[in-house]
Amino acid sequence: MVNDLGPVTLKSGEEARLFHIIAPEPAWTDRILPFLAHKGEPWMWPMKLALDEGIPAIRMNFFELVIGDDIAGNITTVDADGIGMLQHVFTNPDHRRKGICQALMQAATEDFAGRGGRAMYLGTGYESPAYWIYHSFGFRPIQKSGAMKWLLDPTFEGKYFTAGETSVRNVQWGDWPALTALYQSEAGAYLRGLHFGHYGHSSYEGCFPAMMGQLDQGGITQAKVLVSDSGAVVGHALLAPQRQWRGEPVLLDFFVHTNFARRGAQLLRALDLPTDRKVQCYCDAAAGPKMAALQGREFRREALLKEQIRRGDEWLDVVIYAHRRGT
Repeated sequence: MVNDLGPVTLKSGEEARLFHIIAPEPAWTDRILPFLAHKGEPWMWPMKLALDEGIPAIRMNFFELVIGDDIAGNITTVDADGIGMLQHVFTNPDHRRKGICQALMQAATEDFAGRGGRAMYLGTGYESPAYWIYHSFGFRPIQKSGAMKWLLDPTFEGKYFTAGETSVRNVQWGDWPALTALYQSEAGAYLRGLHFGHYGHSSYEGCFPAMMGQLDQGGITQAKVLVSDSGAVVGHALLAPQRQWRGEPVLLDFFVHTNFARRGAQLLRALDLPTDRKVQCYCDAAAGPKMAALQGREFRREALLKEQIRRGDEWLDVVIYAHRRGT
């Protein structure tokens, strides 16, 4: 679907036009993707898939500022169930400082809010010029970082992660924004995932399409989510061969929101652990509930790496748990 949002007069006095493209819209694929070609993978293939065919359970929006016949600026948003991600903010260098980003941000934020959006996430340089543009539209930093969130309801996180009953299912495309909300939560284990390098609050925005690609190609063998009865994604686990050891052993990453810490065992029970290879999981030494869940799944403590990772000024030990072959 193409929505013509009308003319825009830039600071330079030039006349432009603003369009809102709701994927799928194949007629725009060959206009948008070359403009964003610098993004590279894993970004290009989900955008192409969305524009050409659509992606189940998510909505991908492209906001385009067009001068003449040429795209001069883009913002992409992805959302599902009221949680969104702001992506691919880019202005042609020849047209910068003309107010293009502000016009695109106005359109993108009004669209998200108008459809009942609850929270939106993005990543940028901390206190960079872009940071202050996003700040002016309501985004705020997560701690002192370039990770930012816009909570349209200030109580969103408390409501979304309210403890309740849970179930486990395979990862699906609709989990993309929700996994970013989960991994950006500030409380809980520090070492959250070794495969993609998640330490403390961190985004799953770029890792998600990489994960889906690796699931297709065998680089990840399983990926599951823990879902609350309200539909919130509150836990995540994956199994992947460790390339450093020629695929031996298998790495288990899993992270569960602190409000659902006791449900980690449920998530682990849903995984089909290989019986012909050792499975290893890495925990920071303060992650007691995570280690208890592993022990309940017959993982045994295998090694201790002293002062292995740093959280601010504090060094943390890392404990390795292993599930042995044939168990």
